[in-house]
Amino acid sequence: EKWDSMTRKWRDNSLVQLVKLFLIDEVHVVKDESRGATLEVVVSRMKTIQSSLSRCFENHDVVYPMRFVAVSATIPNAEDIAEWLSDGKNPAVCLKIDERHRPVKLRKIVLGFPCSSNQTEFKFDLTLNYKVASVIQTYSEQKPALVVYTSPFPL
Repeated sequence: EKWDSMTRKWRDNSLVQLVKLFLIDEVHVVKDESRGATLEVVVSRMKTIQSSLSRCFENHDVVYPMRFVAVSATIPNAEDIAEWLSDGKNPAVCLKIDERHRPVKLRKIVLGFPCSSNQTEFKFDLTLNYKVASVIQTYSEQKPALVVYTSPFPL
């Protein structure tokens, strides 16, 4: 959101014009209802800036194009994102790194907890709050653990 406001008047902002590497962390946010549109606008604007600046400096011997690096641990359509980030002249490189390359292997455990039909979302969350400590203690082996919660309630 901050970069969105900084780049709206990019012609007046010399800092924006100096960017040569644009790192998009968590690019899967593009599909998010609340923040996805902003990310898409910012990336599209950066592509426009790249295109405009490369036209301005066509006659110079060396023009360093802006590079885009997008990372995500959960995006299913990496090739589509790579194509979107491509500038048309040079195809984007799409690297998929699977779990075999992880320096530390992940152990995934999926647990389900029933939610009774008369239980509200608040009460269900409260019930889970009391269970999370024992779940971490049981499965973490005294190492850092990540707990992901998916609500059974519709958004």
